[in-house]
Amino acid sequence: MDGARLVYTLLFACLNCARVLATLTFTLNDGNQIPAVALGTSLGHLSDGTRVLPVNHSLARAVQWALEAGYRHIDTATLYRVEDEVGLGLHNYLKDTHTNRDDIYITTKLWNDAHKRDEVIPALIASLVQLQLNYVDLYLMHYPMAYEKDGSISLTDYLETWKGMENAYNLNLTKSIGVSNFNISQMQRLWDNSVIKPAVLQIEVNPTITQDELVDWCQKHGVVVMAYSPFGGILGRKQDAPPPRADHPILKRIAAKYNKTVPQILLRYLLDRKMVAIPRSTNKERIKQNIDILDFSLTIDEVKELSSFNKNYRLRTPAKWYSHPHFPFEKKNLTDAEIQYIIEHSIED
Repeated sequence: MDGARLVYTLLFACLNCARVLATLTFTLNDGNQIPAVALGTSLGHLSDGTRVLPVNHSLARAVQWALEAGYRHIDTATLYRVEDEVGLGLHNYLKDTHTNRDDIYITTKLWNDAHKRDEVIPALIASLVQLQLNYVDLYLMHYPMAYEKDGSISLTDYLETWKGMENAYNLNLTKSIGVSNFNISQMQRLWDNSVIKPAVLQIEVNPTITQDELVDWCQKHGVVVMAYSPFGGILGRKQDAPPPRADHPILKRIAAKYNKTVPQILLRYLLDRKMVAIPRSTNKERIKQNIDILDFSLTIDEVKELSSFNKNYRLRTPAKWYSHPHFPFEKKNLTDAEIQYIIEHSIED
């Protein structure tokens, strides 16, 4: 190796180490550390409800860009149909940088159609094959609701599913286990009836849905909250979303104070509430911007000011699941026609 190449290699290694050391983490109740910013890999939906899928390995590139930018946590799920892309991006990064697999945190999720106890481990193994991994760092039950493969309601109790999650943990297929989209009564019931306690709850949180009671319960019990949809409707993606929008004077004032963008302020808001933020992007520059939030903190008053926008507003209304006995959310007063429209436009969820 010539001198110039050696210097470059050592410099790259030092920068890589610095990024790892600068990564903010939270301690889980099982003793593991979870990085506080995760790249979200759901690509969303088309107007008819079918999932957007990556083209020409666009998501694999996004994963690699994120890791190069200093992310140490990637969040995915069976539902997203991109675990193979996550695995490709991860392995390209590991190969190019000689980084250890143990330095990268991977979260994936069990889908609703594999909730029977004996279905959990095969489902996780299938995810591991897609990810090209021997284990994940965190395995989440995506929802408390069980369905059969044909889409009909299954009466499998999430407590039975959790036993399968515990089995996966005991087999070292995952370092930690948790849940997603559970409400507070479901969390308490799971807590009271589990041998291994859930380490994480992933839910929608942003200034227009602050989830104070549920977050307080989690923090009291040592459960770390992962926050999806961190921007809510604030960036103007949904016309019916309540204020604020990105040009709101309060958001602009706080962003100017710290010389940051409004999205960066919204992400830092979650970190200062001790939550893991999950921003989604496949744009290289936005991916970089979304991790550039570790060099400042909001004041207590600024966090309260942002929380004052709370309207308990959810970005999506999963009305097709209203009839399930374990549906976890409040139900909107919708007409049959409105519910049917939502069902027809949520084909793949």
